[in-house]
Amino acid sequence: MNPEHRRGRLMGNRCMGKVFRDAVVALEQAGHRVCILHGYGDYPDHIRSDIDAISEDATQIPRILSRHETVAVVQAIHTQPTAALWYVLHKWCGDKPVFVRLHVFYRDYRLNGRVFFKGEEFVESCRKFKFFKVPPPALEFAAYLVKKAAKGSLDEIQGERLSELYSEDSTGCRQYLARLLPEAEAKGVAGAAQSGDWEAVRNQIEHLYREMIGKVDRKQPLKVLRNQLHDNSERIRRAVQPPGLLVAFLGVDGAGKSTVMANVERDLAPAFWSTKQYHGRALDSPLRWTKRVRVARQLREQEVERAATNPHALPPARNPHNKSPRRLTLSLIKLGLWWADYTFLGYLVDIYPRLRRSTLVLFDRYYQDLLVDPKRHRYGGPLWLARLVSRFFPRPDVIVLLDAPPEVLHSRKREVPLEETARQREAFLELVRKSRSGHVVDASRPVHEVVAEAEQIIIEHLAARTMRRLKL
Repeated sequence: MNPEHRRGRLMGNRCMGKVFRDAVVALEQAGHRVCILHGYGDYPDHIRSDIDAISEDATQIPRILSRHETVAVVQAIHTQPTAALWYVLHKWCGDKPVFVRLHVFYRDYRLNGRVFFKGEEFVESCRKFKFFKVPPPALEFAAYLVKKAAKGSLDEIQGERLSELYSEDSTGCRQYLARLLPEAEAKGVAGAAQSGDWEAVRNQIEHLYREMIGKVDRKQPLKVLRNQLHDNSERIRRAVQPPGLLVAFLGVDGAGKSTVMANVERDLAPAFWSTKQYHGRALDSPLRWTKRVRVARQLREQEVERAATNPHALPPARNPHNKSPRRLTLSLIKLGLWWADYTFLGYLVDIYPRLRRSTLVLFDRYYQDLLVDPKRHRYGGPLWLARLVSRFFPRPDVIVLLDAPPEVLHSRKREVPLEETARQREAFLELVRKSRSGHVVDASRPVHEVVAEAEQIIIEHLAARTMRRLKL
């Protein structure tokens, strides 16, 4: 790792630690009790993943943090199978966004509708560790064991941690094991914790979880059913209000869309469960297969011809206007196919499910590109009809136009004449200024400044949407 990258990483760790500290202090000042469940040994210097916690009322956390104005909550997602809220806390560190992900159980330690531990067991017995609170060893041991059993995995490091907790309070751990498991299985886990050899437990981890949920089901059958119904209602809510974000980057060739998108994707990835980039199209649908094969064949033929005439010749510059527009009838048919192809095979099949799973979806170009540059798409139909169809196209949550003077854009890419670059730039500006979700960013500046402004636009939209959904 080079020194600059190492410094950047250390700065990021410090900023994440400060976000975590500020959030904990704000919650404590408000009298809100939070208990960090596990993995806290290196906090706040190294926060490698989500911070698992339990709170007396997790729904109040965004309200408290918004009042203190310490950190911004930019995401709030109900998660399953854990009945928890996934909060993304945000703060700026210089010109870079920093995120800390807080995974907080509602009130009880609940998995798959089953309450294994009441929330009061944690918040009333938590002990001080550095500037935050953590569970007593026996309770942390039991909760961590349930979590690993539910996931069906237990590696060596996790087994070592369980053994460490067991050694701190073996009596309390055995009491929790008796509560969670039948006698034989409880003795087996206690023996593994004492010896440090977890191989036998690892081999029967799924059986242990079945025994755990069987005990809970027998004690609280109606409560389990009610909790599962609640979890299903939250799934429906997430389908109606998907936590992902669709961002379209527009601009004339040479605006730097690909470079800016790559930086935005890297920097904002921690605020989402996943990321996905698209270039022009959402899906390689059946309507694209024949064209892809045909274009590949044409490129091979051109390469062979060029190599035969001059092996050292450079590939010719691409001209997006080198083909004439389609005739009216074919253009209208193509416009209808574009709409159906993208809306049904692209958005409904591919993009919307990603948005529902909290994906940051980034587009290099979008439908507006057809309105600005119909020649590129060989569209020969009336523009008023294309504008009408745009009303029925799935709309991006955020549109970012990367703008620069025509001379700057043309100096970067000379695929079309300067006059055409200037015309497209004005057309993009007119379209974006009329859009409620449109934003113009000066792309003539250094890349890091352009990226920072684009990220600020996206984060502010995300935070405002979260506040609306939480009714704050």
